Amino acid sequence: MNRNRFAVLAPGFEHLSYPLDRHDAADGASFAERSEQFSFSRAQSEPHAQMALVSAEGLSEHTSEPVGYVCAQEGEIFVVCRSSGRKSREIARDERKAFSTAIVKRLAALHTEGFGCGGLSPEAVEFSGKEAKLLNPSKLFALHEGETTFYEAVSTLRALVSSGVSSEADLPRLASAYLSHSPVCRHEIAQHLQKKGKSAAPRDALVDAAMKIIPFF
Repeated sequence: MNRNRFAVLAPGFEHLSYPLDRHDAADGASFAERSEQFSFSRAQSEPHAQMALVSAEGLSEHTSEPVGYVCAQEGEIFVVCRSSGRKSREIARDERKAFSTAIVKRLAALHTEGFGCGGLSPEAVEFSGKEAKLLNPSKLFALHEGETTFYEAVSTLRALVSSGVSSEADLPRLASAYLSHSPVCRHEIAQHLQKKGKSAAPRDALVDAAMKIIPFF
């Protein structure tokens, strides 16, 4: 009996059809085929998975390469991506500074291009060279007017500390790395603070908000 109900694959990856019959799809699971590594990431729906596959070329800077998607026996949809980086559990202690900086810079790059992702955690990315890329491209969505990036930035800072990748003392540096990426990031955070009637500097506001929610995770 097939482990997955069906698979939709990008041209050139038809050879994954048989391996996908042998591997249970589960969020974060991975398998190797022809000396390459592939991973599963849960998608909200089949249309979300389809969009990730169709948009693969345009999102290649930000995410792992989606090569298809599968429907598991329970009906859940999982995007299949070619993985070329290391997961958070494989990051050495002396690499954590570069890893955490890469994560906030990826978030800033997404926000600069008008994409949201709900915030990033170390477990949500792979690390290759000095860059962090999203493991699940179906998590991306277009930010609309009126939506704020403030909470995604705060959520990301909180996740870095809660996971142990960074410490509370690292937060000012990480907030600065996010804000210094582009004028878009600085403008969005400043606009959010203005709407809330807050006079704090953007970096301090991000750090203070992250510190307030860290104890609850």
